[in-house]
Amino acid sequence: MDRSIGVFLAFLVLAPASAWSQTEIVLGHAGGYNNPAIKEIAVELRDGGKILIDAVNATGGVLGRKLRLEAIDDDFKPEETAKAYQAMRSRVSAWITHVGSANIAYLIKQGLIDDGPPLPIVGTIPANEQFRTPLRRNLFHFRAGDQDQLAKIVEQLTTVGVNRIGIIARNNASGAEATTIMVEELNKRGLKPVAQTRYDVAKETDYDKPVALMREHNPAAIILHGTPVGTAEITRRLKKSGVSSLLYAVSYADYQQISKLLGSEMARGFIISQVMPNMDNQTIPIVRAFREDFAKYSGSKSEPTQFHLEGYMSARLIVEAIKRSKDPSAQGVIRGLESMKDFNLGGYTVDWSPTKHTGSSWVDLSIISTKGKLLF
Repeated sequence: MDRSIGVFLAFLVLAPASAWSQTEIVLGHAGGYNNPAIKEIAVELRDGGKILIDAVNATGGVLGRKLRLEAIDDDFKPEETAKAYQAMRSRVSAWITHVGSANIAYLIKQGLIDDGPPLPIVGTIPANEQFRTPLRRNLFHFRAGDQDQLAKIVEQLTTVGVNRIGIIARNNASGAEATTIMVEELNKRGLKPVAQTRYDVAKETDYDKPVALMREHNPAAIILHGTPVGTAEITRRLKKSGVSSLLYAVSYADYQQISKLLGSEMARGFIISQVMPNMDNQTIPIVRAFREDFAKYSGSKSEPTQFHLEGYMSARLIVEAIKRSKDPSAQGVIRGLESMKDFNLGGYTVDWSPTKHTGSSWVDLSIISTKGKLLF
């Protein structure tokens, strides 16, 4: 698949409330497909969803209708995300996983998530706790949240006696929440971070401040929280400056980007929390199905990423919801999703109900190998 084109991008006008198609089922997505800070994740989520759609259409579609994905480039701007969300209401069944903490927060602040015509979003990145509690009518989460991931990292470090821990997080609401979680997890164990700082992902000069702070305090381990680009670049600078701390990050880190930027030898040993199945383990049914469909429908010879898989799984859950409710409207998708009690998505369990929209708390820790592969 040509990543510069990907799926068909439609800049949509508002459709009337009665615009549900009788001939096709439309899924939606919006993302900063050309924004340097986030474009890889946004494109890969979108393309992963499109691969699932192509695979389903090849077997006849759903309820006798073919699926189609409409996507809007929101330039990673919350106001544009809101416009896209409003434009797709009343004629799109659901959105596949959306990336952007400020974008989702803006939809909530504007009342779009809880009020008005339904339009479920199946998956959010990052996995902020503020998006999960209280329950939001139109948000369904199938990845473990930041709380679960950061607690797992702190537990692993302190269990093996690593107590001198530094924190580097992005300077936004998501980074602030993550920092609070890490500090609280350390406090539970009678510990404090030896150094903590935040950085602006949009300002390259801002990346040197956390590096200098970590060199000064020399923590045994550093936990990073931020965008794939920010995490990879700060890691490069930490390594270049001679910081030898163990490096940990939550699942937004892109191990392929880190390995490419640093080289496999310097990337070796970087630990990342994982909330999606291991793509190298094809004994897992959902991974095997994804690999087969990626080979058939992606048009790419490149190795798929965890974000391709996440977009694929999001679309797969939406299709399952439509099959269950036999209703491709947004409200029908919500009913179908809420019926998925302990649903086995091919080796990955999702547990939703009308009172529970957080479907998984599963977290594992992975490590980048000497060959630049992810092991877990």
